[in-house]
Amino acid sequence: MNSGKYDVIVIGAGISGLLSALVLSKHGNRVLVLEKNDFVGGNCRTYDVDGFMVDTGPHAVTMLRDGPLCMLMDQYFDRTPEFVPYGDYYIRSAETKELVRCPTNIRDFMTFDFMPLKDRILLSSSIFYTFIKLSAGKDYSKVSVYDALPKSLGCNTFAFADTFSKFMSGRGMKETSVKRMAEGSSFSKSTDMTRDEFSALVNGIIMHDDVSETGSSSKKDVLRKLLYHKGGFSNQGYPKGGIGSILTCLLGSLPENVEIRTGCRVRRIFSENGSVRGAEFFTDPLSGVTESAYADLIVYTGFASNLIKMLEELPDGYENRLRKIDHTISITSWAGLDEKIPALDYTGSEVRYEGMPYWGGPMSNYDPGLAIPGGQLAGFCFVPNPRKNIRAQIDRTFDTLFDSIPGLEDHLVMKHAQITVPEKAAITINGEFADVRTPVKGLYMAGTDTDKRSMGITRAAYSVIDLMEALEKDGRFPRKNPFGGYGNHRAYLPADIADE
Repeated sequence: MNSGKYDVIVIGAGISGLLSALVLSKHGNRVLVLEKNDFVGGNCRTYDVDGFMVDTGPHAVTMLRDGPLCMLMDQYFDRTPEFVPYGDYYIRSAETKELVRCPTNIRDFMTFDFMPLKDRILLSSSIFYTFIKLSAGKDYSKVSVYDALPKSLGCNTFAFADTFSKFMSGRGMKETSVKRMAEGSSFSKSTDMTRDEFSALVNGIIMHDDVSETGSSSKKDVLRKLLYHKGGFSNQGYPKGGIGSILTCLLGSLPENVEIRTGCRVRRIFSENGSVRGAEFFTDPLSGVTESAYADLIVYTGFASNLIKMLEELPDGYENRLRKIDHTISITSWAGLDEKIPALDYTGSEVRYEGMPYWGGPMSNYDPGLAIPGGQLAGFCFVPNPRKNIRAQIDRTFDTLFDSIPGLEDHLVMKHAQITVPEKAAITINGEFADVRTPVKGLYMAGTDTDKRSMGITRAAYSVIDLMEALEKDGRFPRKNPFGGYGNHRAYLPADIADE
């Protein structure tokens, strides 16, 4: 059965696919979105569990002043979610159970008594010389965090570095690069498009091939950051109503020329003479009923390696690259409490690096409506061992939380666990990524398999802007936005919060 002809077919209705559909539809394209699940949004969802509104994993949305997501919201959203400043990151003492702010500069490390004084001196010295070399242009993209650390550090300090590496890259310190840690902690930046350049792209103004270089810093700037840096916390936020409020605003901004079909798993992508022509998809997988839709532009936002099964002909070298993309999984354990407890009286996240590491915190402190009346909701993310029993590891996550956070078990009225792929391609030293362009003409990709900047929704938004650039350079991006740019939204975080 044929479903008709479209200007664009977007495969996948996660945040990357929906942002792609929003952008392309608001430039006048008739867009079909195909989603294999019965719901849209992917990891950008919030849903009810016994009266508590849980997100798909804990979230801290980054770069909310001038990052890629706010650029897309400015130009294409009819309304935007309200963000609350995220707060700080903390370490909870295993002995006293008290919280201490995570160190983000050399002065912090020198007073961080979770580590022996010897380790603090060695680590501070190592950080200082590494970032001075970074500012001078040394390439640390293939230098692991482990290799950059003094080998005389204690086990506890190595555990600290390993934990933060896992939450930055999905892998431990031997597979995480120093460059990734520097960019992820906002000590340095990658080369990004500015707001003016993005506005030019949206409105069809001729652009230069090179985007602005924001990564270079003077030694004076680096020294200032090493001494006073507060991390990227002031540039982070959490949306009221949960992470799903971003999805709600996005869906409400889609024009009528977007058609979304759920429960439609793509079986294959048609190509002819090296160019895409359309896609065949199951509408009822049990009976094997399929339909086909046609377009000479397809944006694929699923797992890049799945393209191998959907396309009959791909160059061997390209297939091998897709097969090498590495992914990671996470367990998020949610705790719904019947009342607020003193141990969770903060905004931000806490990190445990001893035993079974986690990061997360009390989401309902940003918005009490996420919990039952008078209650509290907290979510914590763990990186499990994929080769061991996941069910047993879920049980261990709750045991770890009960041991770490006083009062949590006594007031627990809801337990909920999620197993997700928080992001697609793991950002490791030897990890492969797909390109936005594919070897098949008219077939493009977006999503976190194609971009390694930042994390989560911000990383997905980067990939969509890269997609826009590639389409513009290939003559496939309309030169004018017929719906007009919005561009009048207020800042997403209160103006009195300093931007690092």
